[in-house]
Amino acid sequence: MPSERSNLKWENTATIELGVDYGLFDNKITGSINAFQKNSTDLLSDAPVADGSNFTNRVLQNVGDLQVNGIEFTVNADLIKNEDIDWNINFNATYLDREIKKLALDQDITTGGIAGGTGNFIQLFSEGFAPNSFYVYKQLYDTAGNPIEGAYADLNGDDIINSDDRYLKENPQADLALGFQSSFNYKNFDLAFNLRAQIGNYAYNNVNSANAQYDLLQDNAVLGNLPTSVLNTNFQRTSDVILSDLYLENASFLRMDNITLGYTFNRPIKKFASNSIRLWAGMQNVFVLTNYTGLDPEVFGGIDNNIYPRPRTFLIGANIKF
Repeated sequence: MPSERSNLKWENTATIELGVDYGLFDNKITGSINAFQKNSTDLLSDAPVADGSNFTNRVLQNVGDLQVNGIEFTVNADLIKNEDIDWNINFNATYLDREIKKLALDQDITTGGIAGGTGNFIQLFSEGFAPNSFYVYKQLYDTAGNPIEGAYADLNGDDIINSDDRYLKENPQADLALGFQSSFNYKNFDLAFNLRAQIGNYAYNNVNSANAQYDLLQDNAVLGNLPTSVLNTNFQRTSDVILSDLYLENASFLRMDNITLGYTFNRPIKKFASNSIRLWAGMQNVFVLTNYTGLDPEVFGGIDNNIYPRPRTFLIGANIKF
């Protein structure tokens, strides 16, 4: 039997880019604007193969072509710069639009395996859509706005609810990524912080979809906890609801990664010509603003199975220079 890997090729990417660098007011404000298009061919991914053709039902294959269009903008500014105050900021923004242009044999490819059952996938590679777009059923609701367990829209109108009624909705990648950094010095004080934002990214809350059902209380030999979202849905069985778009949430966020405040003592030891001591305190993972109901909206790959929150770290230190 010939090896599936013997036909693999390296991915290839061709990029067209147009950029402008700028400087204003004697370069007190500088930055750049770039527009680009990346065309990738022979993309590699784990994709299904026919039963019996290999030792596994998914192998690494060249699956298709992807186009990414984007715009990047950066600005760096010295807002105030004098003997007492030095304030510098940096802002960057990136917009990306991703689209699968071609797939091998023009066939969709399932991806994004999830917990809560056997062989379930929640994402799809499909021509004309972004990679890893979510592949879900459209949830139906009662007149009070509550989700009806196991009730989905018959999107193709054949009066049968099956996989043909699943549809593609959103994807895990942000349309817009933003970053902001500030460095402020006033005499001997210094303050610096970093902010990040992602807009338009979605996450599939697999913690809720796999665990927020009352039947799990009966199936477990040892009593365990259920996510509190079960109080809102009153769902009973995981298999009835796990592929619902109810669990697909907007995961846009604004996060402050870190902040640091310091004070520098110049020449605290007089007998040395040049010495200083800087005392500082800082915090990492300061806050996150989001409407996402999971523990953390920043989910790699878009499938959230996270049950441990990201730690908030407090730091203190001293920098001594002689």
